[in-house]
Parts: sequence; C-alpha cells; structure tokens
Amino acid sequence: MTMKLFIRRAQESKSALGTYLILIHLVLHRATAFQSNRLQICRLSARNKPPSAMSNPIDNTRDTIGNEWLSGESGSLERLCTISLQACMLMNPLISEIYNELVSTDNECSVKTVKQDNSAFTIADGLVQRMFVDILFSNAAFRDIVGEEDAAAVDQGEETTWDHVQGLVIPQELRPLVETTKENIRALAKSLDNTKSYQDITIFIDPIDGTREFSTGKGEQCSVCIGFANEYGTAVAGVVYRPLTPRPTWAAGAKCEGYAACDFGENVEKFAGGGVLTSNGSISPFIEGLIHEFQTKRIKTGGAGNKMLLLFERSLQQGKSEGNQIDATPSNSLLYIQDRGVSRWDTCAAEAVLEAFGGKILKLTHILDSEMNDMSGVESQGRYHYLASETNLDFVPGRARLTKYNSIDSETIQLNQLATDVRQVKPYSNLCGLVAFGKEWNSERGLTHISQTILKAAQMNEPSYD
Repeated sequence: MTMKLFIRRAQESKSALGTYLILIHLVLHRATAFQSNRLQICRLSARNKPPSAMSNPIDNTRDTIGNEWLSGESGSLERLCTISLQACMLMNPLISEIYNELVSTDNECSVKTVKQDNSAFTIADGLVQRMFVDILFSNAAFRDIVGEEDAAAVDQGEETTWDHVQGLVIPQELRPLVETTKENIRALAKSLDNTKSYQDITIFIDPIDGTREFSTGKGEQCSVCIGFANEYGTAVAGVVYRPLTPRPTWAAGAKCEGYAACDFGENVEKFAGGGVLTSNGSISPFIEGLIHEFQTKRIKTGGAGNKMLLLFERSLQQGKSEGNQIDATPSNSLLYIQDRGVSRWDTCAAEAVLEAFGGKILKLTHILDSEMNDMSGVESQGRYHYLASETNLDFVPGRARLTKYNSIDSETIQLNQLATDVRQVKPYSNLCGLVAFGKEWNSERGLTHISQTILKAAQMNEPSYD
C-alpha cells in the first residue's frame, strides 16, 4: 500500500493525529518486511570471523537502536562501515517514499530541481546527506567530510530547519517520516566512537549516486555511497548501498582490516555473459572501440556505485563457480572502463569495497602512460586522492577537456578546450578516467590483457577525458 493511499484515508477522516499514526504504521510495516526477509551475508575476513548479528540489521519497532549487530572493534573502520550501513537502512523508507513521489508525474516538480550544471537534484539528495553530515557523523571527530551536495543543498542559510532543501519545500505528507528518520539516525549516532579514532579519516558522500536514474523511474540503478579515506588520501573503507532494488542490496569493506561483506539477496545480476559496463547515455569513440577490441558487448546501466555492485556480484559468482582456477575473459566477466567524468564521491566507497573483495580501480591515464607490458608503478601511482582540497589533486595540464560538469566556471570558459590550469576545474572531478575490475582480473596475466587492449583501442581513438 502506497503512502498516497494512507494519506488519502487519513484526510478522509480529517484527523491530523490519524495521519501521523498512519505514517508511523507505514514505517513499522516496512521495518517488519526487513525482518521477515533476513539478509544472507557473504562475508570474507582475514580473521575468519563468522557472520555476526548483521543478519538482523534493522528493527524500527524498538524504542532505541540496539548495537548488538554491529561488528568490528570500537574505533575500527569495520565498525564505521556497519554503522553507516545501518544508517542507509534506516533511511530506506524515506528514500522510497521520495522516489514514489518522483515517479508520479504530477508531483515531480515538488521534489526535484536542476543544478547549475544541468544535473538533477532531488530532496532525497539533500536530506540523505544532511542526515549523514549533521546527525550521524557529527558525533565523532573526522578530518573532513566532502559531500556532492555541499554547495548546492547543505550550506544554504534557509536550511537551519528541515522543511526546505535547495529551495524545494519538503511535502507536508513526508515530514513525519523525515522526523522519524532523523530520530532513528540520532539514536544510531550514539554508537559512533567520539574519541580521536577517526581524526585522520576524510568521508566522501554521494547521497544518491545516479540521481538521473532516481528521478526517471530507474531507481534500482541508484545507490548511496559512503567512502572513507586515510590521511594520505587513499580510499580504505566504504559502503555502497542500493535502496530500491526489489530488496536493498549492498557491499561494504575495509581491506586493511580484512573486512568484506555483502548482501545481493535474490537480486542476481541480469546480464548473461561478460561485457563492459557503460552509462545509459552516449559513449565516446574510444569506449566504442574498446568494446570492439575486447570482442564483447556494451552493457548500459546507470550510477557508478551500481556499476561497481554489478561488477562485484559477477566477480563473486564467477569465483564460486570456478573456485581458484579463474580465467577471466571479456566474454564471462565484467569491466567498468570510463573516459568521461565522474567525481570522487562516486568512486571513493566503490574503490575501497572493490579492493576489499580483491579487485581494483586504477586511473585510465596511468595505464596508458605505462609501457605496454610493464604495469609496475601503476598500483602505487594510479589511484585517485581522496582529500578535502580547494584544487584538484590529480590534475594533469592539457589532458582533460572542459565540460559543464568539470569546469568551475562553465559560463565564461570555452567548453571542450583542454584544461591547462588547475583553477579551471572542479576540485573533485575525476579527470583521468578509470578502469575497474574484479578479483578474477587482478593478476599479471589479467592486467596485461586489460592494458594491452586499452592501448590498442587508444591508438585508434584517444580517450575523451571530458
């Protein structure tokens, strides 16, 4: 039963109290659905720990948030991941209701707007980020927190209250659910270590990765991405959570602690065989040529976090079916290779989780700049830096082209020209492309095959880096 039907019945009764009680009933009903469909956890650990009480991760029917299911020592990255994961679960009913409003054409304009770079923004983006920044992570000392919606939705003066997001008014029927979610996140925040355990950690948040898909009826392709980087800017832990698959699916990990966990439930990936994951939109001639050189197919899907989860899922399935004798080929494995712009908040969590499961994300530029059969140095130098900064820490003069998405001032700068000055580009744009692959490719043979194929495709068409 949808929110709208509940609200309609309450309005017929002309009872404000009735509306509030019905909304609470909806939240409890959805929590019960979580409980009745217990998570099947895939857990990999260097310590060989058994699955913890994470198999029962959420119970909104309790007056307070219990922490018996949380795994990892206090102050650990694993603990930080499991707390972040439960926060995603607690926000799930709110995200779902906003999505329901969006897919109803008569309500779209009340919960969605367009940012300066013409990308979509919804009240879900603003609310989810605020709940992480202003409530959950406010209880501990972090080095920095970087969110996609910082400038656009969080720092506006009018938003000292919770009834506006970037000029959008929160619909009246959603406000009780917003308040309930806030209180649950506030209770969960008490589980977060408030000592100096995380003082060197920078958090990168993409509250709704794949907002275009979220706002156009493809919600199963969007994700919440929470990444954690150390003092050197290395992605060391993260959570990628898909709230709108038939049952929420996710992966989390911290390689340095031997922690990796996931739940794909019954959401078996839909793609037969292998392929190269791409956006739903247009792709560059380089990517078209690359797919041809790999002799595989293009798989269209939205959201960087979603692509990473699809890649994780296929990698894990292949490992189970083939044991330790994994022979990765483009016909049976997935790759995610991108020469167009994404941002640090899109990739920080995914990079950390992928590494926890034995895969990697590397810069496309470093593969192309290396010798054909010499991948040495790529692992140490080929990663993006995840630190708060006023300038782009991975900028290479004359490599990337300016677009409305990566340029600081798209109105005065000539678009599609090469960026020659770091002051021309946004600090968190990934300007060097990316290559993501699962454990089955992470060998000398696999890396050589990937690099040689990329180099061959680049000889025909240069990557766009736009």
